[in-house]
Amino acid sequence: MGSWQDMADRIITTDVLIIGSEGAGGTAAVSARKRNLKVTVATKGSDIRRSGASVTGDGAIAFDSVTLKRHGITGARDDDSPDLFFRDIVRGGKYLNNQKMVEAHVSDAPARFEMLKEWGVPFTYCGHASGHSAPRSAFIPGPKLMPPIRNAVLQSGAEVVTNIMITDLLTQGNRVIGAVGLDMETGGFVAIHARAVVNCTGGAMRIFPYTSAPEELTGDGMAMSYRAGAELINMEFPMFIPGGFIWPEAVKGIDLPFLISASGARMQGAMLNCWGDRFMRHWDPDKLERTTRDIVSVAMMLEVRQGRGSEHGGVYVTFAGLPKTIVDRWEKMVPPELYFGYGGFDMKKILPDLRTDAVEAAPVCHFWNGGVRINERCETSLAGYYASGEVTGGLHGANRIGDNAYTEMVVWGTRSGSFASEYAAGAEFGQVDASQVAALKQRVYRPLKKEGGLSPVEARKELQALAWEKVGVLRTGLELEKALKTLAEWRAERVPTVTARAKHRSWNRDWFFALEYENMVQTLEMVATAALHRTESRGANYRLDYPMTDNDNWLKNIVLKQEDGRLKLWTEPIVITKYQPPAGVFPYGKLEPLTVGKP
Repeated sequence: MGSWQDMADRIITTDVLIIGSEGAGGTAAVSARKRNLKVTVATKGSDIRRSGASVTGDGAIAFDSVTLKRHGITGARDDDSPDLFFRDIVRGGKYLNNQKMVEAHVSDAPARFEMLKEWGVPFTYCGHASGHSAPRSAFIPGPKLMPPIRNAVLQSGAEVVTNIMITDLLTQGNRVIGAVGLDMETGGFVAIHARAVVNCTGGAMRIFPYTSAPEELTGDGMAMSYRAGAELINMEFPMFIPGGFIWPEAVKGIDLPFLISASGARMQGAMLNCWGDRFMRHWDPDKLERTTRDIVSVAMMLEVRQGRGSEHGGVYVTFAGLPKTIVDRWEKMVPPELYFGYGGFDMKKILPDLRTDAVEAAPVCHFWNGGVRINERCETSLAGYYASGEVTGGLHGANRIGDNAYTEMVVWGTRSGSFASEYAAGAEFGQVDASQVAALKQRVYRPLKKEGGLSPVEARKELQALAWEKVGVLRTGLELEKALKTLAEWRAERVPTVTARAKHRSWNRDWFFALEYENMVQTLEMVATAALHRTESRGANYRLDYPMTDNDNWLKNIVLKQEDGRLKLWTEPIVITKYQPPAGVFPYGKLEPLTVGKP
């Protein structure tokens, strides 16, 4: 066997490697460059702002309302504070949040708002999102947020390498010392040697057939972390939101523009079952559709499961109870991307007139609350390995409140870049193991060398169907056990045989899908394992066989890691700094208010 350098078609040496280029990765790069180290950003996309979930977001970013009011943002109030923001995050997360992380989050957020303003982010008005006790949502869609972040990255002097799919981490004992991957343009094998690595790869929402996420979010960062031996936390809580088209067929499975989604109906209209019943009155008679998104998603799918859904497996969303003149007025008041706009298309040409009719909607997988376990310094369980953004777990607990995803990416991206560069400044380069590189290279090229194996496109469709039916919004122990049995069979039989039908190396989509498929299987297996172990319903994990929220037995986090080739699971107490959760067993979604004071 030759040296590891001989095995690579391209070698990159850097002080800090950042995997992922968008909101979290971009802010991490700018932050890391402040130490004048070499910082390399590797992205799956062809450019910053053209991959990942950051650019596809059509909502807002949450800061405490006092900060927004101080900067003249319309709609903000002065009766808010970081402490109230903290309280809402912990309540929304159903108390499973790492409160040290939440404290850091609300403390850093005002400075990150200042940073974005300095970069030229054009904030306009402030809205009141789900889970917040005050208006905190500074409206900024992804296409307007990402160009200033991109400019800041380029001006910082960070190196950006595009069209690189990072497949695995390089390790030396309990330390991460780099990564390997695939040059998607040439098909070449890339090896990156680094003093510190930051994972900003985002979530895994494409595991489910109905999602608001772009297609590249397939759990790559979680799976590569798992294979490297890092700990993951809160994996039972992929987040579903009530707002995807279930019909017409042409738009089935994509998320709706905010105002006409079930999310928007919480603010403006109503959701009805097939009998015309506004069913949210049975769940939260005061807030109705305005209650948190996890509760609305569960309620929607229960209507479907119990035979009261729409014709195509969802529920109905309508504005028919409102005067038409008010609905017409919204078109002049609300930005087009939040009304009937979607990716530049006018959805009014596709959908029925919601002033008199209804559209069929169902939950979509929108966000990943769990992920790589980090602390308030963005440190993982492996030395030299940091993470931030949606690939991580700990901040949101069991559910994320509205518009806190963008806040997470800029707060924690900045923190991860700072702490990773601090580590890199005092660290030597690790010793790369040539045999490890050889094994990882073999894994990358395996789908090209197989003949007549399973199609990765068909394999992905079957996995998505399994995820939706057995590990989706509604779960039971029996269904989760069946899912785990199937996933174990697929991991043993399908993953090694999935085959890229085309054998060319440049822009081979089948090849990319085959590599992503293994990541999707491993990530879904972690979700199902944690969901089966948590015998209660909380946040984004609803168990039909355990419908109560059990604070007496389940105020703890589930942690996962790979050990000796097997998935190991254990529980740990939640991290409490300021607010003690109430004791008792409660109906799902009906937790008592927080009690102020240390435990």
